[in-house]
Amino acid sequence: MRRSRRAPAHRGRHDRPRASDAERSKMTIKVTQPWPPADSTAGAPAPHVEHLLAPNPSSWTYEGTNSYVIGHGGSSLIVDPGVPDDDHLQTLMRMSLAGDRTPMAVLLTHDHPDHSDGAREVAGVLGVPVLCLSPRFADELPADGAVLDVDGLDVHVLHTPGHSDDSLCFWMPSTGALLTGDTLLGARSAGVMGRLGELLRSVEMLRALTADRDAIGLPGHGPAFTDVAASATRVIGVRTRRIDQVRGYLADGDASLASLSARVYPDVTGTRAKFGESTVVSTLEYLAEIDGGIPDPLREQVSAEIAEYYVERSRRHREEAAARAASH
Repeated sequence: MRRSRRAPAHRGRHDRPRASDAERSKMTIKVTQPWPPADSTAGAPAPHVEHLLAPNPSSWTYEGTNSYVIGHGGSSLIVDPGVPDDDHLQTLMRMSLAGDRTPMAVLLTHDHPDHSDGAREVAGVLGVPVLCLSPRFADELPADGAVLDVDGLDVHVLHTPGHSDDSLCFWMPSTGALLTGDTLLGARSAGVMGRLGELLRSVEMLRALTADRDAIGLPGHGPAFTDVAASATRVIGVRTRRIDQVRGYLADGDASLASLSARVYPDVTGTRAKFGESTVVSTLEYLAEIDGGIPDPLREQVSAEIAEYYVERSRRHREEAAARAASH
């Protein structure tokens, strides 16, 4: 792995004042309900990593989004602050400051709202930069292979596009802990909102990285999982089967995105249907890059279906962004 040591605490033009003692004292913890649920990961799932479940369960997020604090010596990093819920963010900040630690940065595995919407608030209070690949949030863009030094604990930044174009994973070789975001979810699968070919390459890289050693996966949703390489193999198998399914339906003359989505994901309904639709689009794009992947008579229709999908997705994203801004 290319080694490029960075100092996350160096903020340059993104300097912000750190929170005063008075401000930190206001970061109170109010427990209003049992959280997280008893069957969810909680506490310290791996050496030097603490976990906090965000209170945003839904059909999209399962039990909720997993937020993490990586802490070693006198330093800490916050990963995926999640939703802008006051209790959750205050608790997360107190965790990052525990033991007189100094927070260095907020890291995002990707910029989907359930992972990122609290990032600016946390970074602003703590006076630290946001490190990610999203232009909406990034104060610094970490290079692939960059190593973040958390007071002697090396945290390697891995570019893993596929679930989203800006997906990152964070790897600690000294402990075998791998924060996978939504690239790997253990026994579950996330939708493909980036490019399928990139996802397959990213997952294969994670499989090779963990194949011959003990590793623990710390996902963006759901419980920690111990066989990371097996999880990667499962994702590759699932995606390969979906490719074969779509190829078969195309061979039958079916190029309708709505029809393909319903046939590939017959049990995925409601709000989650958009995940299925996005994954079918990424599969069509993948096949379009393969010689003979899409039958010639269907190429024009497939291109039109994909273009219409992106127009509609852009409209939906604008509406969602406006709604989030209004709620804040």
